[in-house]
Amino acid sequence: MGRGVIDIDVVIALIGAVILIGLGSIFRHSFITGPEFWSGLEKLVYFVLLPALLVTGLAGADFASIEPGPMVLVLTASATFSALLAYAARRPATGRDGPAFTSVFQGTVRFNTYIGVTTAAALFGSNGIAIAALANAVLIPFGNLASTIALAHYGHHRLRGSALILAVFGNPLILACAVGLAANLIGSAPGMGDFLSAPGPAVVVQLITAVLGLLGGAALPIGLFCVGAGLRGRAFPRESLRPVAAALLLRFVPVPAATLGLCVLLGFTGPAAVVCVVFQSLPTATSSYVFARRLGGDAALMAQITAAQTALSGVVLPAWILIALTVLL
Repeated sequence: MGRGVIDIDVVIALIGAVILIGLGSIFRHSFITGPEFWSGLEKLVYFVLLPALLVTGLAGADFASIEPGPMVLVLTASATFSALLAYAARRPATGRDGPAFTSVFQGTVRFNTYIGVTTAAALFGSNGIAIAALANAVLIPFGNLASTIALAHYGHHRLRGSALILAVFGNPLILACAVGLAANLIGSAPGMGDFLSAPGPAVVVQLITAVLGLLGGAALPIGLFCVGAGLRGRAFPRESLRPVAAALLLRFVPVPAATLGLCVLLGFTGPAAVVCVVFQSLPTATSSYVFARRLGGDAALMAQITAAQTALSGVVLPAWILIALTVLL
């Protein structure tokens, strides 16, 4: 992809995500109206499909071609900034409504992995995929951990002590991140390449990879269906306008701007720096809605934030890409 040009794959990925959210809403309110069906589907996404996607993505990531130091520093600092920013905006955005705050928090901190990888690949080819893998390795555990803690403290199910520890470290998405990173480290250990390429182990690895790949491939469309199904009545009722607007503003303006500024301050340029800005200007993760449903957040508001961010990212993401390409390449 040339400098200053937005690849059609990025636009298609964004439009496709919006369409799937719309289809989910149509399905829920037209001919698949049973709440038991959607509750079961959300459990499937949360406990099976999304963990499979995270394990395969992190286990198969190639970090060897990347200089990780500056990128890890920029992503960790910008992710921490996004979490602190969300906490600072809690009262103006949601008042004393804890569950509503958790939705704004997820909308500020978390990101859509699929759109991020698609965008990085469209920008920089196979090198972009490797860079995106490292971004995922840093941001996914951070976003899941921070969101779990926020939901445990501010959600409908207030958790303390051992219950909080169990919610954090028993979270299937956090466990999936740990398993994926561990598998990546084991696979790259000295001597493991020869062992895993032997006929017996190779067949087992290929089978496991194939099964997890099929399960993970279903995570995005089904997750977006669930987001659409979570939209109730009018997509954005009056009481939701302020928190939705806050999540849009926080995610799309100060977070990517701070990421870009940090790259410039550190003298960090090139494709990896551009991908950092891209990932910190993505709409929130599809799993944010399922997180809210499972951990006592405001699921309806989370669906509204996800839908609004995904739709608006069709304008915002290309703008930040152009800025990042101009400044950092």
